Amino acid sequence: MSSVPLLCVAGGGTGGHVMPALALADAARERWPELRVNFIGAERGLEAKLLPERGENVLLLTMHGVKGAGIVQRLRVLLWELPKAVVQIRKSWEKQKPDLLVGVGGYASVSGVIAALMSRVPVVLYEQNAMPGLVNRTLARLCSRIMLGFAEASHHLGASVNRAFTGNIVRDVIAGVQWSTHTPPRLLVLGGSQGALVLNRTVPQACAQLAREGREFSVCHVAGKDETARMQVESIYAGAGIKAEVLGFCDDMAGFYAKGDLMIARAGAMTVTEAAICGMPSLFVPLPHAADDHQRFNAESVAVAAGARVLDQKTMTQETLAAELDGLMFDNGKLSRMSEAARAWAPFEARERQLDVLAEFLPVSGVKQ
Repeated sequence: MSSVPLLCVAGGGTGGHVMPALALADAARERWPELRVNFIGAERGLEAKLLPERGENVLLLTMHGVKGAGIVQRLRVLLWELPKAVVQIRKSWEKQKPDLLVGVGGYASVSGVIAALMSRVPVVLYEQNAMPGLVNRTLARLCSRIMLGFAEASHHLGASVNRAFTGNIVRDVIAGVQWSTHTPPRLLVLGGSQGALVLNRTVPQACAQLAREGREFSVCHVAGKDETARMQVESIYAGAGIKAEVLGFCDDMAGFYAKGDLMIARAGAMTVTEAAICGMPSLFVPLPHAADDHQRFNAESVAVAAGARVLDQKTMTQETLAAELDGLMFDNGKLSRMSEAARAWAPFEARERQLDVLAEFLPVSGVKQ
């Protein structure tokens, strides 16, 4: 058996799970250089490409999601894939069990948590959203602790759940971005790693309307990996005479945030948190069909603090969005007040709070590096 402390991080699937997992792992290794970190992920998730490229030790499982799946796939996952994954994980721990498992959500998180509980490994869950998902609400009762990215998430957990508000951890390169205004102003559009059809359709048309009214500005728009959709978005901006950079995917989010005066985006937990950390004034358009309406809860958390505004996709039109942009994007006073409010809300202490939770369970020195 190895005496080197071992942390296992389980979960992934999307950037909203993978990036905070990496940020937490990097922060833990920086504080405790002797710590080893292993990952558990899914073959179909973003982690299958990203983690090996970083040289991380990752166990990739054959797992499928059950959201929106038919009864046959649900049964296949619950009766075959999940038990098989648990056995595979426990077998990988024969030489050394981890001292702690952190479940970050996604396909592989559940199997990792179950394997850890069966192996008597302490489990800490990490819930990024303001509305915890059903799985975390259920598993939290069985785990040692749940770390919350939003304080509001606590209202949706049972009284017996041991919880700690930590905030969401972001990468250092993101935390180093400082918001500032530009002349002319620049609008950022972010639909997430998969893009957002509504944003791709409505935002360029609203911007074209502003351009026809004589407003001068530029745009940086992440349209998603669909090349046809990207070219359509690019064409609308070009036809309106708007200087626009239209990307399929952005792997330099720090550079992206640094370019903008105002952002319009979906309201994933990490997008909301990163925008606030950067002091980015934002218009959030929550995904209406997100599980448990969690994006609306995320957006409203910072909007209540005056650091953002929430737009309802069902009522948002080219005209209403153009009016919203016109009243905000060209008013540096309003933008500055929103930026200050966002930073006042932002969880700048998330890194230290999360590491302090981990230190309760890992056999490591409590002295900060």
